[in-house]
Amino acid sequence: MLKLALLLNPIYVTLFWAVVLSFHTKETHIPKAFLGKFMIIGCLLYASHFVFFLPLPWVYHYIDSFYNLFSLMLYPMYYIYIRLLTVDKSFELKKHYIYFILPFSLFILYGAGVLQMTKNQHIFFLYEVLPNKLSGEGIYNYQKSIYYLCRIAFILQGFLYLYLSNRKIAHNTSNIQHFYTNTDTRNMTKIYILNSTLFLMMIAGIILSVIGKESFLSNSKMLIYPSIVLTAFFFIIGLLGSIQKPTVIQLEDEESNLNQKLSDTNSPHLKPIRKKLEQLFELEKIYLNKDLNLWDISRKIGTNRTYISMIINNDFNTSFSGFVNLYRVKYAKKILEKNSLINNQDLAEISGFGSVVSMQRAFQQFEGKSISQLKETL
Repeated sequence: MLKLALLLNPIYVTLFWAVVLSFHTKETHIPKAFLGKFMIIGCLLYASHFVFFLPLPWVYHYIDSFYNLFSLMLYPMYYIYIRLLTVDKSFELKKHYIYFILPFSLFILYGAGVLQMTKNQHIFFLYEVLPNKLSGEGIYNYQKSIYYLCRIAFILQGFLYLYLSNRKIAHNTSNIQHFYTNTDTRNMTKIYILNSTLFLMMIAGIILSVIGKESFLSNSKMLIYPSIVLTAFFFIIGLLGSIQKPTVIQLEDEESNLNQKLSDTNSPHLKPIRKKLEQLFELEKIYLNKDLNLWDISRKIGTNRTYISMIINNDFNTSFSGFVNLYRVKYAKKILEKNSLINNQDLAEISGFGSVVSMQRAFQQFEGKSISQLKETL
């Protein structure tokens, strides 16, 4: 009974999130829908586990090759999900097929070996040769080589896609600062937690891959460890994915516009824009709006967002986020001079910061000291 529960746990969790996430069909929910497909692959993977460990060797004979395919598809699909959150607007097979070349290539090589064996030979290979590390000849040697190659590929993919995901997230975080002020609210924290969860899941996966699933055949109680760990990781990924919003909306097109440098930033037609920008910040104090973004400024001034970005980048040598937060820090300092006892939460709200954390970071950046250190000097 315990064995059955341990085998079913990850199936239940992945199936639950596969159903919940796959119902998201709106354009803004494309990443969630794709994460649902990731959960489907996870569910099929652990359903294969279920058949292997029951054991039902005569059934598992037919799905063994697909088990290897599903395991090798997990990391590429997760990376595509990260891309959909940060840079890609939709999943396109002609664009993303490259990430599936290795999994399908090894699937074909492994499947070719299975086809060369009889059903009894294959079952003997799975339940005797691999668990007991028996030596073999001919097709057994070939199949063992491909089997271990699949495990090595699984491990290397984990490191590769974790690295690529971190790079993509860091690049996207940098870009967002050109368009939003309170970048803490742009969901990047949740994406970092997602990636941290993937890292822990990858470590667990590497350990299990080194041990090999066949090592758990002799002692079913050992299944408690991978069952609990993997169930927890898939649940966390599903939970965070269900509340995560993409940051790629509009950003991709805006980034390409931002990279179109003006030939002359001192052009006369930019002077009115500079004047209106100064008026918005010096007189109207538009920076006190905690949800302020570049599109709000462009609508107020009535000009192209690229011009505003170029003025801020060239005149002040900072991002849009840094430009706005500089004004907020100056405003917050004036408040502190009048009332040094004000608490940080109230100070952040009054000054336009989205959170105390973002305010503290801005003070450290522009003043070189914390708010508490500044209060001591007043």
